[in-house]
Amino acid sequence: METDPGPRISRRTILWGTAAASFAATTGLIAEHSSLAQPTAPGNLRELAPALRDLQSALHDQARLWISADRLLRDDGYLYAVDVGQLMICMAGVGDRESYDVLRKRAVADLIRDDPREPYTRGMVAWRRKAGTKMDASGTTEALRVARGLWTGARAFGQSEDADRAMTILDAYARHAMVDQGVWIISNYFDFTTHGFANNSFLVDYDADFVSEVAEARKNASLRDVAQRSARAVEMAVAPSGLLYDLLQPELKTLYPEMDVVAFSPNDIVQFSNCATVATTVARSVPHVARSVLAFALNRMEDLRIYYFGRSGQVVNDRPAGLAELSALARLAMRVGSVDSASAVATRALPKWKYFAAHAKPTQAYLVSEILLALHELLAA
Repeated sequence: METDPGPRISRRTILWGTAAASFAATTGLIAEHSSLAQPTAPGNLRELAPALRDLQSALHDQARLWISADRLLRDDGYLYAVDVGQLMICMAGVGDRESYDVLRKRAVADLIRDDPREPYTRGMVAWRRKAGTKMDASGTTEALRVARGLWTGARAFGQSEDADRAMTILDAYARHAMVDQGVWIISNYFDFTTHGFANNSFLVDYDADFVSEVAEARKNASLRDVAQRSARAVEMAVAPSGLLYDLLQPELKTLYPEMDVVAFSPNDIVQFSNCATVATTVARSVPHVARSVLAFALNRMEDLRIYYFGRSGQVVNDRPAGLAELSALARLAMRVGSVDSASAVATRALPKWKYFAAHAKPTQAYLVSEILLALHELLAA
């Protein structure tokens, strides 16, 4: 029998929890091995490649064991779609068909909506799911990750049905689009109980480059429009510092009709891991935005932090950048074609990644996937 899912935890709480886990892992590393906080001089990727490959192999083996043993639940007992989607991308990227198939079956069975009584929700992706509970809400960030996983798997293993399923998810993702106060956004989620959309949007709910890739491959004008509008949405969220605000909420224009308040972060605080991740999704669509975020980080590389004020670019507190920030930054550098910058980031991140790999737990599958995604792009150079 299905049970009530209970009080909903906000997605922002979950995203913050991921950042906190990254910070905790990095803090533990520095406390136990303080010398690792000071990296050696930057090497080039060719020199780093053997160590990066060894790390990729170790993390892949670890993730493979967790997948085969069905040990991907987080501490709260939920399976998170973002974890599944990102691991699908990772497994397809290294040609691990067996692990990919396990993840794909789990996504189809537990996360991808296909209720014949509600055809409107077909293809929506539940943001998380616990055994014996109903899907409570879709997740647009999660839809993008699972769709990319299926799209990557289709290319890696020649499974056209997975490409079709990715299209179904992206069609459902596009149904989250709305115009409020003249501003186009992708709603953060659709509530399966109230059948209503959220009236705000997180910047991590967009991936202009990926949607554009699928749109061009499928010659789909509707998705092409979504990709173009997504790129404009990210451009709208550029803060005076060059960082990216975390939220879009057009209804605020009703309170401040003459002010530009649609894009913001609470208390002007930008979370750098989100900012860098979003920047990777527009490296082709609006490269100047991606390069601006990269430049901001490189200018502060010796003392990079998790939180910055969007207007001034000043540090919020003394929390150092962790695994999530460095992994996203390495991918960003590769996406904009700055191999030297990627080498500098990888040199700094490598000891932290190694330590984490030796201590990672199944509940940290998201961070494992973040590092694996970074390693894949670094080794593809």
